Amino acid sequence: MALMLAALACFCAALPLPASAQLERWTLERTVTIGDAFDPETGLTRVGSVIVQGDRLLVAQPMEQRLRVFSLTGDFLGFIGRDGEGPGEFRRVRSMGLHDGRVWVHDSSLRRLQYFDADGRFVSSVRIGGHPALLGARVRAVLADGSMLFKYGASADELVESPPKPEAVFLVDPEWLPQDTVAVLVGHSQVVRLSDGRSGRTTYSAIPESYRSLLSVAPDGSGFVVVHRNGTTSAEPHTFRVIRFDARADTAWAREVPYDPVRVPGTWRSRQVEEDARDTQGLGIPEDRIRQALERAYARLEFFPPVRVVRAGADGSTWLLLRTGVESYEWEVLDESGHAVARVGPPQGGIAWADAESLWSVERDELGISYLVRYVIRRP
Repeated sequence: MALMLAALACFCAALPLPASAQLERWTLERTVTIGDAFDPETGLTRVGSVIVQGDRLLVAQPMEQRLRVFSLTGDFLGFIGRDGEGPGEFRRVRSMGLHDGRVWVHDSSLRRLQYFDADGRFVSSVRIGGHPALLGARVRAVLADGSMLFKYGASADELVESPPKPEAVFLVDPEWLPQDTVAVLVGHSQVVRLSDGRSGRTTYSAIPESYRSLLSVAPDGSGFVVVHRNGTTSAEPHTFRVIRFDARADTAWAREVPYDPVRVPGTWRSRQVEEDARDTQGLGIPEDRIRQALERAYARLEFFPPVRVVRAGADGSTWLLLRTGVESYEWEVLDESGHAVARVGPPQGGIAWADAESLWSVERDELGISYLVRYVIRRP
């Protein structure tokens, strides 16, 4: 707890940086599409982490326990790993990144990190050690000095508590000794507990709007970003806080981003309750109890959270998906110093990887099949 309080005090002491007076308007040009449902090589299942290593694109495939590798023009180059427990094999691909010219992959089932060279060949395996609590945490990055960034994930029970449990983001050195808590993720995530009230059958559903802090890590471990999304109870202009950390997990900059709160209309609430109630059917819980729980959850949402997603760019940039209306969004791009430099309309899907020249987006077709799209950034 002392470490968490110290981290929060550090956040409060960091000075905000001013926004740029004039923002460029960037546009996106769709250039490469990857994915073919009928091709066993290029057909993508659920997409996990996506990183660019030199002239290669690496795509984590958690359902298949392997990585797909493509050229930046979309040519299939091969696989890394397969299902299994031996060297270079995976039981559960959890996260991946770059460190010292190699690719690391966190296997949360086998509790180890595996490293692969620039050609995708297995190099080494490191079993996660230290305190037993580390076994349940997720490796988010391997930083420049070999320290690892971990994050504990609060359970659904802990998230529905009031106040919800904070989530610690902390460093562990190469000898598996905890170093410091560098950030604390706080706020409500709008998790709803659904129960039939008789047999004890309970499940959880997360509504799509959350005031929980956001975390995004640069793919090469050169830094990470935390966004604190404070709730508001009025339509007056407000701010949310963005903090960028460098490769040593020191605060590089902090900034208060201004925004105009967007009020949640009653028609939007009603539509979301109907959609969520339909999606949660078949759980063995009466529909009227599901609907009542969802209505109570949505009734607490007076204003939308100001930012929905953050992405730490591979070049030191920071990308914030801002809500500009009830159904509209726009990405704001911050440079390596935290100054706002551009706005760009969102691609059809979410941004999986970005720098100042291009980005990769994970999109879905009408059947829900995933594919990757590369967009080149066009500046005025």
